[in-house]
Amino acid sequence: MKRNFWIPLVAGAIAFLLTLGIGGAVGTDWLTRNIEMDQLVSAIEASEETMGVVQDRVAVVFEELDSADLQGAPTDAQTQAAVAELAGIAVDGADSIGAAGREIAAVNVLPWHADIKAAKEAYLLHNYAWQAYMQAAIEDPVAFTVDQPLINTSFMDSEQPLEDAVPDPSLFDLQTRVENIFIEGAPQSNGEIV
Repeated sequence: MKRNFWIPLVAGAIAFLLTLGIGGAVGTDWLTRNIEMDQLVSAIEASEETMGVVQDRVAVVFEELDSADLQGAPTDAQTQAAVAELAGIAVDGADSIGAAGREIAAVNVLPWHADIKAAKEAYLLHNYAWQAYMQAAIEDPVAFTVDQPLINTSFMDSEQPLEDAVPDPSLFDLQTRVENIFIEGAPQSNGEIV
């Protein structure tokens, strides 16, 4: 009886190729997840930076009004100048925060990376809350003096989805960068916006 010695060789080669193919697909998917998250986190970092610029500029205007108040009540001219400056900040903020939101929305995520998509959508809600805030401040700069609970809530609601979307193991220092977004941008205890 003649043995078919080639059957185990072919079966072994097929098993090897399948293992190699599956391993390659898993590795490629992991790398793709890391690249998608790097792009998303970079866009979120840019968004947070634009929001920080708005906060810093608004703080300067209010500090100037406070220092004028220490020397007596601010004059009508000082108040009008502050209102005009705040309106300008709101216009600039609407532009820059809107542009940052479009960058986040443009990050491509593969359909089966549902956790990354959820993180993207959760953070976009925060960006949209800021855009609405800027629109309100354009219409009436007094909005800068009003508590903005939707901004704080949407920010905190985006934390868990972003943490859950970080691949394990992660590249590009993603874990630390996501943590830093929420350490640096965390709401202040006195009710200030983030």
